[in-house]
Amino acid sequence: MKRMYTGAALLWLLCFNATAQQHIGKKESDQLSRYSTAAKLLVDEDADFKTGKAPAEWDNETAIILAQKSTFGFDKKDPARGKRIGRNSWNTPLTPGVSGSGGNDAETKVVVEERQRHKILLKDKQAVDRFSTLYFRLAAEGDAFAARIVKPDGATQRITLSDAERVDNVSLVPALFKSVTDERISATYQPDYYKIAVLDLAEGDILEYELVNYNTQLYNANAGYKEFEPVYYLCNRELPVVKQVLQVVTADDKYSLCSKSFKGAPVFAQTGDKNVYRWEDNNRAAQSGLHFVNRFIEEPSVKFQVAYARSSNAGFVWLKDAADPQKNLTTDELAEKVKNYWFQSIQSGDYAAGLKDGVQNTAKDIYKYLKQKGITEMQADEYIRKAYYCIRAKTLYNNWSDYAFARVLSALLDLRKIPHEIVATPSNQLSEAETIAFSQELKWLVRCNDKYYANPNKHGNPEDLPAEVNGNLAFRFAYNDAKTVAVTDNLPMSDTLNSSLYATVRVKLQPQENGGAKATVDKAVELKGPVKDAVMDDMLALTPFMESDFRNYDGVGMWDDLDPAARIKAMQDYNLEKKDWKDEKTRMMKELADHFYSVPVSDYTAFRLTQDGRSYRKNSLKYEETLVLDSMLTNTGNDFLVPLPLLTGRDAELKKEEDKRTIQADVKYPQTLDYTIVCFIPIGHLPAGLEEMEKSIHNQAGSFEVDAHIENNDLFVHVRRVFTRNAYSPRQWPQVKELVNAAYNFSQSKILFKTY
Repeated sequence: MKRMYTGAALLWLLCFNATAQQHIGKKESDQLSRYSTAAKLLVDEDADFKTGKAPAEWDNETAIILAQKSTFGFDKKDPARGKRIGRNSWNTPLTPGVSGSGGNDAETKVVVEERQRHKILLKDKQAVDRFSTLYFRLAAEGDAFAARIVKPDGATQRITLSDAERVDNVSLVPALFKSVTDERISATYQPDYYKIAVLDLAEGDILEYELVNYNTQLYNANAGYKEFEPVYYLCNRELPVVKQVLQVVTADDKYSLCSKSFKGAPVFAQTGDKNVYRWEDNNRAAQSGLHFVNRFIEEPSVKFQVAYARSSNAGFVWLKDAADPQKNLTTDELAEKVKNYWFQSIQSGDYAAGLKDGVQNTAKDIYKYLKQKGITEMQADEYIRKAYYCIRAKTLYNNWSDYAFARVLSALLDLRKIPHEIVATPSNQLSEAETIAFSQELKWLVRCNDKYYANPNKHGNPEDLPAEVNGNLAFRFAYNDAKTVAVTDNLPMSDTLNSSLYATVRVKLQPQENGGAKATVDKAVELKGPVKDAVMDDMLALTPFMESDFRNYDGVGMWDDLDPAARIKAMQDYNLEKKDWKDEKTRMMKELADHFYSVPVSDYTAFRLTQDGRSYRKNSLKYEETLVLDSMLTNTGNDFLVPLPLLTGRDAELKKEEDKRTIQADVKYPQTLDYTIVCFIPIGHLPAGLEEMEKSIHNQAGSFEVDAHIENNDLFVHVRRVFTRNAYSPRQWPQVKELVNAAYNFSQSKILFKTY
């Protein structure tokens, strides 16, 4: 077990090395040039990019995608492709785990090549400004990017990438520049993205760019059958699209594609080359401007999955044939299918995705460690918590599937003879129960003594319920009885007390010679539940949050397996790395603040993580930050206006066409957002009109309250917004709209400070 955290320490020493470098280095620039040349990007012979004119009804659009094409190549054999480079050059050989951290990656990992090409007509200055910065990833061997401008007269200008700069906060990279098969950005996965300014763009230009990303996916040890991660694609994009194509290329006829289209979306078709599947959509309008839309549930989309079977008579458990996903299932049919999958799929699909040594061996090794620590003799609840955190030590780096997690935790409970149930439910952000097509769409949980345990992934705690399963229709059954009848019911919904943000924002105005003012902001935040989960990765990235993880399950320290001399050297190197992280974290958080506030952030002074929220007894995330905002004062003679309400962030502005609604409003999870703004009152002034600012709205959807008062020399503004559910029907929309409009109107208001 001690070797476990030696690996963890080495991992963190390697992770994010050379992060201080902002400008793309010569090595990286040469790699990009070499990979891009090999990828043969922006080939003019591609017939899909010889597009005609856009429909007349798009004449007033700011920009139009004339053509875009995504090509997916599955099971690429080149072992060099997909190897991580840059700040995430560490990989699974150094991954901590209770056991099985070694192994041959080539036998449990394949590479998906994703190629995206876009051709965009820029029709006005807004579009020019939007695309004046391009982004590209350089995080894996083979990653490539190229871009060019086509002027109205047909002249072509290639965009040079040698002056690119690394992006500080990769979570803010626009979706148009990301591959859909990439791993989700997280605190432990921060791939290198670069941005390049495009100086020669003008209205009427056509921007073309193409990227190639190599993304790795895990599959189970049974190499004779594997299911790749499903891909989800919305027909309506950010901009209107004249022509869009999805193309799936497989290695041979042992691969098959299964897909399902929704709400009038086109379907995939096999081309003349039986190993190529093609999906094409034409003249598709841009996404609606509606707020609070669960797009994969409400809008046209397609989802697809590639499966591999070495033998034509492979015993599929979930997918019977390519036509199977097309059928919608009744609740009873799905309940039975889910139960059968649990009891039959141990040798199929991705049952052990992320595991190095199979379910039973992994569980036995963890149990052996827990027994050595005396944990197996503890009360059941405490034993489960310790076992859960042992699992998280692996899922933090190995990306276990939800099914693999449920299998291992169930096995650990069985070894202690603790009765429990298995629970399966869809993700409420991707699919409804009756439209489930692939086994990976199910979220698997364990239920024991009326408590639920979900896959911890990077940061989860025992009994946490992720937002995507809140209140879901679910199916549960005894873990060890195949004859049991699956029970259908709903999972619990998070309450507004345990899905919350509480922030205290202290403000001091600093008048400037030009008549304006800066504001120094000291902010302290505490987050819980799904509200916490939504920001967890951004807050913990570039921090040594895992240093104390071992305490959750009585493990050893990071350095305990090293001899004294090696320990001193490792700790010195580690502390040097943490100094680099501090500067990098500051730049990252400034980008987040720029995105959060509607005025410029001129300086970001400090970020302090005071509680990481990754333990059972201290499960709230707490942090503090200090920053300086510009443009915080408008003079009106001797008086001045201050936009203090903007310190609660940007609120949704509903448009006239949103007065009525025919689809449900999805706010993702119940939530309480509570801000207390404390502003030192400048000498010689008093705030006026505080009574007019106060609000108290309570309805069936939630509440919105504002209280403003003076204590000593401070102005206190307390703002509280509550949504009591995760989604609201069209009938409930007027109540939601009342709260949203009140919050937006408040965020746009200013406080008048009058002289006396």
